Amino acid sequence: MIDNTLTHDFDIRVKGDSVIYRKHSPSPKVRVPCRRARRPRSTRNLILFLATNSGGTNQLALDRECAAIESELRMSPNREDFELCSKWAVSVDEMARHLMQLQPTIIHFSGHGICSERVRSRPSSRDRDVGIAACSNGGIYLKNEHGGPQIVPARALTMMIRSAAASARVVVLNACYSDAQACELCTAVDCVVGMAGVIHDDDARSFSVGFYRARGNRRSVGNALDHAVATLAAKQLADEHVPRLRTRDGVDARQVVLTSAT
Repeated sequence: MIDNTLTHDFDIRVKGDSVIYRKHSPSPKVRVPCRRARRPRSTRNLILFLATNSGGTNQLALDRECAAIESELRMSPNREDFELCSKWAVSVDEMARHLMQLQPTIIHFSGHGICSERVRSRPSSRDRDVGIAACSNGGIYLKNEHGGPQIVPARALTMMIRSAAASARVVVLNACYSDAQACELCTAVDCVVGMAGVIHDDDARSFSVGFYRARGNRRSVGNALDHAVATLAAKQLADEHVPRLRTRDGVDARQVVLTSAT
């Protein structure tokens, strides 16, 4: 008696008094889609550096500020906590796109600002104030579709960040008269740094270096502001009294410490 067996390419089966030989057909190949392995999501805090030197405004050395921040973070003992991404000559639409796609933890704006109560016919070439009044409560300047200055009022900036960048916990407005915007923006973000007056270009750059030096050493946002102001004072720069820190209700800036795990 012959058992049912499988030998090489033939299937031998017994049916009654007959032996049936059937060629064994291999199973068809099955294509399994190969999914690209996902890169683990970065746990670093993204700093989005937004810079605008709009046409018709004083040209600021914003590239030097960005380079100084990058250098300070690179030399810090906790450089793995942060990733710096810079975007230049941004318009309203570009800012919205960057905020929504990148979801930064820290938003740093560098450029010009305005307060409607201060109108100057001859703005200095060394500060970040634009000598024209364009809205009731001032704002920061981005670029319009023609390359000229486009004012973004505090209310609009708050709405934009609230709707596009829910991840943001800290905003730095390194522009003249931006404290008014900071007061409104802190309703949407934990900590906001603004300037309560004119901030000169060199002073603004030194402030940023001191602020991110402290951040790179895992100091709190409150301590980072103190250290940045101390840096201005140590260099005997005139604008040490200008920076202000505003916080959302119930938030203690000295308890806000952003690390790679937060």
